[in-house]
Amino acid sequence: MIPSEPPPLGVQPNFLHPLTLGNEIIAVSVVTSVLAVVFLCTRLYSTLRITRSAWYDDITTVLATVFSLAYVALIIHTRDHSRHGWDLPISAFTSTFFKIILAETLVCALSIFLSKLSILLLLYRLFAVDKKFRYCVYIGILWVSLILIATVVVVLVLCVPRSGEAFSSLQVVERCTHQDIWAVIQGPLNVLLDFYILYIPIPILWKLKLGQRKKIGVIAIFMTGFIACLASVLSLAFKAKLVASSDTLFNSFRVDILNIVEVNVAIMVACMPACASFLRFFSAKGEFLSALRVRLSSARSSLTRLGKNSSTPKHASTSKAAVGIRRPPRSTEVSTDKDGRYWKVKNNLFSTDKDGLPPQITANRRQSCNLATERLDVCTRDDKSWHLEGDYNGNAEVSRSSREDEAMSSRSPHRMV
Repeated sequence: MIPSEPPPLGVQPNFLHPLTLGNEIIAVSVVTSVLAVVFLCTRLYSTLRITRSAWYDDITTVLATVFSLAYVALIIHTRDHSRHGWDLPISAFTSTFFKIILAETLVCALSIFLSKLSILLLLYRLFAVDKKFRYCVYIGILWVSLILIATVVVVLVLCVPRSGEAFSSLQVVERCTHQDIWAVIQGPLNVLLDFYILYIPIPILWKLKLGQRKKIGVIAIFMTGFIACLASVLSLAFKAKLVASSDTLFNSFRVDILNIVEVNVAIMVACMPACASFLRFFSAKGEFLSALRVRLSSARSSLTRLGKNSSTPKHASTSKAAVGIRRPPRSTEVSTDKDGRYWKVKNNLFSTDKDGLPPQITANRRQSCNLATERLDVCTRDDKSWHLEGDYNGNAEVSRSSREDEAMSSRSPHRMV
């Protein structure tokens, strides 16, 4: 058999037991893809069942995951080719292989575009109240769109056979290798875009009126995107080797592995705020159920003592006063301020305050999604009815004092703190 590339001096071709990247491809693909799907499912549950605030960024995240899985399937299908060129016979380069390589390139470009677009749309959704920030998001969307268009044009012009040519013809193969030059040009643009997306929310997050610990936690959510930036930098290094080295096939599969990491990490970053809402919701629900069980147990023991004391009439009034059972009315009071901009909701169903004061929350009337506090969730079904749920341990109060906070509360689909 004839090797597809001449081996280095002193190296013998190994067609039977060659060094391949097959195990690395499967390991990275399975781990990152499973994590991306888990994060996506958590986001969809949080968006559709908890916050009920689906938007365009949810659609782009789903599409990015679909194209990422398709890209992973194509890479795994061709993993036997992930070896040094001198260990692969030239007969392995069939028309089917080149068609799959063309599909890989296009699907990869679309998955990278959609994953970054989903993050930009999420940032727009969270912080669009700031005019300068909106323009930063517009620049990022234009940037990633131009990279996608240029990539698609270059691949279709260079790698698609022309009239009278076949996918495996020498003319097409030689012409398609020139796309490595565009890969080297595209690499720095992708790296700069990744760091740009990573940076733009940090100034506005730092200005939020939060405690230092919570502020650092929110920034840390978005800083997980640094992993994608690191993968993009390493991918750029291997893309440079595609031009400088003759072992293009082996290095191209290294780039594919890093592309898988970059896309799936970007999907996970886009799902982080929704996952935070998911964890907070079930954490609060667990606290509520635990508190309810304690209350039921306390009430049962109190009723038992009351039953024992009621058998002695002369001590009945004393026992009743000692137990002090109070049945608060199961009602919710809704009132508005004079401008009608805020709704004040009171409910004394599960109040545990010493003086029996009801929990209170002040909510923006324009808000259509859940407004969650540390221990209280208020969900609006329509403009008139309210549904309260959560753990009512003590008073819960939220207020929006500025127009900026008011506008932000009407747009934010998920609380990250």
